[in-house]
Amino acid sequence: MRKLLCILLALPLLARAPLTRAERSNFTETSTYQDVMELLWSLKASSNKLKIEFLATSAEGRKIPLAIVSQEGIKTPQEARALGKEVVYIEANIHAGEVEGKEASLMMIRDLVQGKHPELLKNQVVLFCPIFNPDGNEKFGRHRSEDNGPALAGVRYNGQGLDLNRDFIKQESPEVRGLVKALVKWDPVLFVDMHTTDGVYNRHVVTWQPQMAPWTDRALISYSWEIMFPEINSTMQKLGFRPIPYGNFLDRKNPEKGWGFWAVGARYGTNYVGLRNRFSILDENYARADFKTRVMGAYAFLKAILTFTSHHARQMREIEREADLRAMEEVAGSSFGVEFDLKKVMDFELLSYRFKIEKIPQEELKKYPSWFGGYLVKKTELPATYHLSLYSPLKPKRSVKLPAGYIILPSAAHLVKILLRNGIAVEKILRPFRAQVEEFKVEEIKASPLPFQGHHLKKVKGAYRVKTEKIPAGSFLVPLNQPLSRLAAVMLEPQSPDGFLTWGLLDATLVHEWSGKPWMVPIYRVATVPRVVAVVLK
Repeated sequence: MRKLLCILLALPLLARAPLTRAERSNFTETSTYQDVMELLWSLKASSNKLKIEFLATSAEGRKIPLAIVSQEGIKTPQEARALGKEVVYIEANIHAGEVEGKEASLMMIRDLVQGKHPELLKNQVVLFCPIFNPDGNEKFGRHRSEDNGPALAGVRYNGQGLDLNRDFIKQESPEVRGLVKALVKWDPVLFVDMHTTDGVYNRHVVTWQPQMAPWTDRALISYSWEIMFPEINSTMQKLGFRPIPYGNFLDRKNPEKGWGFWAVGARYGTNYVGLRNRFSILDENYARADFKTRVMGAYAFLKAILTFTSHHARQMREIEREADLRAMEEVAGSSFGVEFDLKKVMDFELLSYRFKIEKIPQEELKKYPSWFGGYLVKKTELPATYHLSLYSPLKPKRSVKLPAGYIILPSAAHLVKILLRNGIAVEKILRPFRAQVEEFKVEEIKASPLPFQGHHLKKVKGAYRVKTEKIPAGSFLVPLNQPLSRLAAVMLEPQSPDGFLTWGLLDATLVHEWSGKPWMVPIYRVATVPRVVAVVLK
């Protein structure tokens, strides 16, 4: 009788459970911005577990929702900390044509709010941004022919034409600026970014990677691969899925040579977060699986992640705090890689197919990108299992020694706003002084022939020279004895492969117009942090 009574009491709730557009259409369609907002507002109206705030307003005027889900109806990070709750951030739709993360996160929000998986909210608060790129989402069309449904979806870029997952250093989009502000405010123990990939033909639904920038604290990397990756994958297998690390064959003609992952730059969201000494996960769901399977795989992945953090978030936070201390004590004076070779990360088993190689006829070559190498690799229907090693460009082949800090001259003051937005400590120098500095003299600049993200990326060659210089008032000091020293070094180091100089944010001062020759980088390095009259900026 008690069981029957519980079922009867639950029926009205089940009847009111809102469905996503994907569910309503039997997984033939994906949600519009209006669909997303209507579902979120309806859930908020029915439960105190959901609060809604906004990360930013997009270039085309759409507000980007942040759904705050908790057992207690938490509204602020201060409330979360007071209750001893760690915070997890989950985002989807940064590339708005990649849509199953959007649908899966909406389903998870609904299920958590309506009391399903109560164990997942016992120890944590979960922030969801299901539609990070609303402008791209609304440009529906047949943009992704490689996806096995839905027929219509949005585009990769935002309302400015930017790829948001390349914007985490220059931060030119309102979406990324708003996200960075939220990361500083909420300080989540884990950042999750959900995508879709086509890549190598395989028989897996979910592929993923933790933070992979080569400058990341080693303890975060070790914990991710040795503890987090195996445990989440074990949970996923119980849920019916078998994840693998994200990547592609090193050599398409010879799969046995290994598996490669090259996107280790700080420009990517998950790597950027790793440089903040926080854990992150890049989720890439396999485009050639049917849409419903991808959504369910993404949903299972979210459940597996939140199961892990529910049990381990406090341990993860302790590791992050220790990484903050190491960043304060060990980064200054350490070796900083500026060029990298491949390094083996791990071994795994890929469930895929046998392939056949076909040479592209001479008259057809112009139809294919140069990286095809003059041949096509086609899948057969014969299944095959490959025992592979994952490699990434993580082994330094050229390094420089980091200073104790950087001095930014007034001509590059525009960089300070970016640093402060990220929570990096900066002091404004109030009185001039003399100091021994290292100045980077540019000897050669090569700019990319085509713009990327609106910039001609720079490769520079040059040399440091030690000199005594008068530092003018109005300059800025960025010491590296701070928790975000790794991120500060990536941004400010002149030879950083993903720094401000590479992105062209120093173009105005790199070449003096009257000489037409490369000039000095307006960022000095100092071997010891000088004692100066300064004010800490906020």
